[in-house]
Amino acid sequence: MRRWLGSLVIVGLLALNWALPATKLGRRGVDPEARADIESAKLRVGDPMPNLELTTIDGARLRIADFRGKRVLITFERSVDW
Repeated sequence: MRRWLGSLVIVGLLALNWALPATKLGRRGVDPEARADIESAKLRVGDPMPNLELTTIDGARLRIADFRGKRVLITFERSVDW
């Protein structure tokens, strides 16, 4: 009985994964449209970095200008819209 129920839950989740993007709840829009209002989202690899200032967990301020001439990898994680 448990194995059957587990299989049913997995099939249900797969069905949601397939069907949800087609519903109004699951639509976020096409990426270029969703980012059209953000000027910095138009940057491409090789473009100059815009002036960024970030605050660390300790409260210290980091500016991108402090890292000029050094290799820097910045990653941003996209959050789920729903």
